[in-house]
Amino acid sequence: MTDLTPVQLINGRHYKREDLHRLPSGVNGAKLRACRHLISTARSAGYRRVISAASVLSPQSAMAAVLAAEYGMRCTVVVGGTREESALRHPSIATAARYGADFVYAPVGYNPALQRAARDLHEADPSSYWLRYGITAPPDSTDAELSAFHRVGAQQVDNLPPQVETLVIPFGSGNTATSVLYGLALYLPLTRPDRLVLVGIGPDKREWMAQRLARLGVTVPPYEHLDLHGSGYARYGDRMPATLDGIRMHPTYEGKVVRYLDSQAPDWWTRRDGKTCLWIVGGPLS
Repeated sequence: MTDLTPVQLINGRHYKREDLHRLPSGVNGAKLRACRHLISTARSAGYRRVISAASVLSPQSAMAAVLAAEYGMRCTVVVGGTREESALRHPSIATAARYGADFVYAPVGYNPALQRAARDLHEADPSSYWLRYGITAPPDSTDAELSAFHRVGAQQVDNLPPQVETLVIPFGSGNTATSVLYGLALYLPLTRPDRLVLVGIGPDKREWMAQRLARLGVTVPPYEHLDLHGSGYARYGDRMPATLDGIRMHPTYEGKVVRYLDSQAPDWWTRRDGKTCLWIVGGPLS
């Protein structure tokens, strides 16, 4: 079993503190663990360069550069719709630059254009590993490779307190949620929380998650889906800083979740009876 990040009970609510999985560079969270698995596997396979493309708001650029440097690999980050001086104002891009990444600037910042640019760079360099958007396993991964990737995060459910009845999971790329549901099926099949709440902070990934879980041999359990992105409450690129129970939330991810839940005040969120847990996927760079 991998090292487990703590589950803290603060003022009657539990928090799974994946943000405490952190390197001195400031990169942190469940995505860091997943990124390490992918890059270390790529390095073992003989790749010498990491290529990554993501929004300037995403921590992916920083994680790619930090871990590439750790494993002695080059890193190229594709940035779109901005100039160097503007891009470097964003913490993830500034961190990537500090850790030696080189940058390719695409004309537009739309994700499909960024991924096309990353694909073209990858195809031109056989020694490169393309770190897919969202820090996920490549689409041609075998079932065994998918299982190995998602088990890295799935193990983190092992210290979920048995009194937790409602588990709230931010739902962006879908990778962390898939790993958590995989973990519940593997390790807590009889004692998983009664209520699972996925809070959508980006384009709807429910079908993708169901397909991924099916390949892992897991039936999707019943869950509630709160679609902040699709409803217009907050688009992915919006930033909502928030601090809750002394925990600084990521403004693109958990900040939206806690602001929304505080405004809507569902009873399972407001009761503070120790039966609800927010899965903090990661925190801001600091």
